[in-house]
Amino acid sequence: MGERFPFNAAVLVRAIPHMDEAYRETIKQRTIRFMEEGRAFAGENPFGVPITRGGWAGNGMIMNFAVSNYLLHRAFPDIVGPEATFKGLDYLLGCHPGSNESFVSAVGAHSRDKAYGNNRADFSFIAGGIIPGVLVLKPDFPESKSDWPFFWGQNEYVITMGAPYIFLAHAVADLAANQ
Repeated sequence: MGERFPFNAAVLVRAIPHMDEAYRETIKQRTIRFMEEGRAFAGENPFGVPITRGGWAGNGMIMNFAVSNYLLHRAFPDIVGPEATFKGLDYLLGCHPGSNESFVSAVGAHSRDKAYGNNRADFSFIAGGIIPGVLVLKPDFPESKSDWPFFWGQNEYVITMGAPYIFLAHAVADLAANQ
């Protein structure tokens, strides 16, 4: 589990009903450590999500973080609150550095309308397509060019983000209905 816990938490939590009490306790203790580690990045930005730095913008990581927090909240509500799940979707839909533009095309009051998809040469969009998001350039400059679809690290539609986005939207709906 170790360092990879944040990336594997969703699978590990889903296994709890099929495992013994020792496994559950191990996951619980690692969840406590995960929450302590999360406080370290909480002060890095006002959005409450781990914004990545590097050659690829980080919406996939943000969705993984939000979904993992949702599943950990369901398993250990006394340790993990629902806030990170709400913040993850909030970030995707426009509460992020640089603009208030939704990273999900055709979702939200203002969304990405030019992206690197099958129709990129048309400078258009595919409804429901999800882009990688804001790229943070060193030292701390957010960039997400919305007028040029050919920056693949910021503007391409990422097929593997569709299912996590749908799961996250349902997770937020579940949390909102049960609070």
